[in-house]
Amino acid sequence: MARPTMSEPQPDPLSDKAAPLNPETARLVLRLDDAISAFRAGEATSIRALDAASRLIGDLGDDVTARAHGHRNVPRRPDRVELAILTALADTYGSEITTNSSLGYALRLVARHGGVAFVQRVLWGESASDAQLAVMLTATRAALMQLTLAFPDAFLAEANDVLAGFRPRPPGGSKSKGGPRE
Repeated sequence: MARPTMSEPQPDPLSDKAAPLNPETARLVLRLDDAISAFRAGEATSIRALDAASRLIGDLGDDVTARAHGHRNVPRRPDRVELAILTALADTYGSEITTNSSLGYALRLVARHGGVAFVQRVLWGESASDAQLAVMLTATRAALMQLTLAFPDAFLAEANDVLAGFRPRPPGGSKSKGGPRE
């Protein structure tokens, strides 16, 4: 089977014409959706790997990660982007995602900090723990990169906010409160 080149149009992974989801993957994603919602509500998740990672890692490591990567608003239930991330993980790792403690750590990061922050760490993170996470999830990096192309606004929102500060402003416009004073 020939691999598509960059010049060929890529199918939208969320369009109606996308390949149907494997039934096992669909069941796993529904289970992960429920588990992450339960985790965010402070309840037991019924996913052994996620619950085990919660007991092993504790909140200290997550607090350090949150300070380093900024605190984001995480929805109670996984949104469309997070469901796509969970689908990529479930499609790559299958049912092992529910029992493997290393993958449980990855699920905990999704649950605590949101799927977008998780993917940003895997693909573009700069810390040693981000590098370890990227190596651990090598098998799913290509799928995660495809998701960044499918949802550029979600993954690049912070970058766009930073870049907006460098864009030229119209003359006579209001000055920012934090800018230089004359």
